[in-house]
Amino acid sequence: MVLPEVETTPLLQIRFLPQASDELIHLVQSRLAENGIVVLSSHKLMGKSTILRITAKMETLEIQAEKIHLMKETVGSRRRVVEYFRREHRSRFCDLTKPPQRDAQGLFTAAEYALLIRHLLDRVHVLKTGQVSSPLSQLFDTNYRVKYLVDFDDSKEASRGSLAFLTASLRRKLHEHGIQSACLMHVLITYNLVDAVVPVPVPAVNREIFRKTWWPWSRLDPPIELIQDYYGWEIGFYFAWMEFLTRWLFFPGILGLLVYIIRCYRGDTIDTDEYTPFYGLVTFLWAVLFLRFWERHEHRLAYQWGTFSLSQYERQKFFAVRPEFRGYLRKSPVTGEVETYYEPLQRRIKYIGSALVTSVMLAVAFSVMILSLNLQGYIRPKSNPTRWTKNSPHPFFIADLAFVSEPGQVFDALSLRGYIPVVGHVICIFSLNLVYRRIAERLTSWENHETESSHRNSLILKRFLFEAFDCYVALFYLAFYERDVERLRLELIAVFQIDTIRRVLLECVIPILIQRFNAAHHLKRKLNPMQSLLVIPTHDILMDELDKDTYDQFDDYMEIVIQLGYVTLFASAYPLASLISIAANWVEIRSDCFKLTQGCQRPAVFRSSGSGMWKTLASCIIWTSALTNCLIAGFTSDQLVHYLPSFYVHVQEGYTDMGHEKGWLLVFLIFGLERILVLTGLLVYAIVPAVPEDVVDELERRQYLRSQQEAWEHSPENKKND
Repeated sequence: MVLPEVETTPLLQIRFLPQASDELIHLVQSRLAENGIVVLSSHKLMGKSTILRITAKMETLEIQAEKIHLMKETVGSRRRVVEYFRREHRSRFCDLTKPPQRDAQGLFTAAEYALLIRHLLDRVHVLKTGQVSSPLSQLFDTNYRVKYLVDFDDSKEASRGSLAFLTASLRRKLHEHGIQSACLMHVLITYNLVDAVVPVPVPAVNREIFRKTWWPWSRLDPPIELIQDYYGWEIGFYFAWMEFLTRWLFFPGILGLLVYIIRCYRGDTIDTDEYTPFYGLVTFLWAVLFLRFWERHEHRLAYQWGTFSLSQYERQKFFAVRPEFRGYLRKSPVTGEVETYYEPLQRRIKYIGSALVTSVMLAVAFSVMILSLNLQGYIRPKSNPTRWTKNSPHPFFIADLAFVSEPGQVFDALSLRGYIPVVGHVICIFSLNLVYRRIAERLTSWENHETESSHRNSLILKRFLFEAFDCYVALFYLAFYERDVERLRLELIAVFQIDTIRRVLLECVIPILIQRFNAAHHLKRKLNPMQSLLVIPTHDILMDELDKDTYDQFDDYMEIVIQLGYVTLFASAYPLASLISIAANWVEIRSDCFKLTQGCQRPAVFRSSGSGMWKTLASCIIWTSALTNCLIAGFTSDQLVHYLPSFYVHVQEGYTDMGHEKGWLLVFLIFGLERILVLTGLLVYAIVPAVPEDVVDELERRQYLRSQQEAWEHSPENKKND
């Protein structure tokens, strides 16, 4: 399949809101044209928004690819070589034999086109370099009341004795540090003049990705190369992570099934099974190997996709000052130039404020969990009469709520009605996550991070910690406070089943139903199914794309990392979790593909060298699982009683507890076993290198060829030929 001609087909759509005047739109078009961006069409809807569809000449895109140091695989050599794109050697990068879709020359993919046009758009500023004013900036100042992103405090600067350096040229820099010198699109979005900047879809590629992901039904591997070539590097790495994890889950899945069959055959419970502790230990070692080999696979993909080591341009862009960063202007003590500065102490104080707000939300989540566990009958003081007495009552037991879970009552735990509190708990978790998402975004913006990397990592960390707490707190409570492995297993089963159903409904079924309802309600023209076979999108397809929801990758990564926690942290309580995760991931891969191709706008394309922060969070979960599985086997359940009977004592109603005389030795053995597991994992990391040898060889070969090329370019023979 060949992509449409770039110079006659739009690459990006920009939607202006009704409050954007015709004069503003005209000036924006002129500013875009000055930077090599071609406006193919402008559609003004009746009394509503205005749509600009833009592209660029092939020559302009090639120049931009060279500026951002885009890396591509060369052709004509026996071995894979990935090099920086150079226009004078463009023929070396044209590959017409590569299976994923490219343009007619075999040069750029759809993702690369989207990346290049967005880079072109991002370098368009309100003012040209050296300008202090223009018709566009004057229009912003008068009609839209645009303010600067920096505050100049004369009194603060005077106290620092720095007013003297404000010469005429530096005063101009003061102006250039304001919002007038920021990215034009950022200004338009910040002041609610533009609400959508969306890459144009290619219907035929969308359909091809959808078809190859969904069929055949037994398929576990989505078309990674095709997804990366169309949606870009970040989404490509996500689907590669999903496919890699699902394949690796087969080993603990089959092993867990064998442990379950043996337990059922022997008539043991999860509390007394003597083989389950070994499954927990093996699962930890499996997870460490999985993480290491994923790093190797990730590095191999990063090299193939040209992002193994991001270029200096990309690093500077990623660690550059955010347009939203606010502060006051001062003379830099390092460079002597004007810079925007924000006191680190103020940000640390805001960290404390964010922590307090988050703590309140965590307290709400904990309270909801206590109510839910009482309604489910999971808090049972009578099951451990030696621990909970009249003089020492259970602090979280609510008799009026626990009563409704007894046999014959409304939420009888032995009937299907017992799932009603579980469903309510899952709904509450989902609702709390939605509420905290908005709170986390506001808190992170309030913290005023200077760089995109610190802002993004802070947001991911907040949301992950809250949502992980929300999902795991009930399990940790049952495991290490109630020390009831049977109830822990039941809660895990219920959460897995209901959460899987929730993901399918919320990610696929409900969004599509809402989209079709809105289309029918607004009497929009229905799209012809045959249009999905087209390479060039029609006007109806482009308009429909703008009305779709935006894609949020955080939720997809979050669900899989949380699932990995269920599999590893509580392996000694629920060995079948890995097998269920395979089925859940089979659904997740298809639902995510359906959401991307049918339910959401085509997301913006960004270069990435891997899964980033998510790999770090998954690593934290995996290393913590060594401790949790040892504690579940030794403290929560009776699984170790078979091997260390003299370390335990039996009390009323079959309840087993640590012996008081040898309790310290049991604690020593359990934590010693956890240390041995961690040391074994570190040994695996030391033996297995993170970067595969073939990738190291290719990197060294690339460096060798580059040095040879530079030597030739500077050789006397080459200069004589010139």
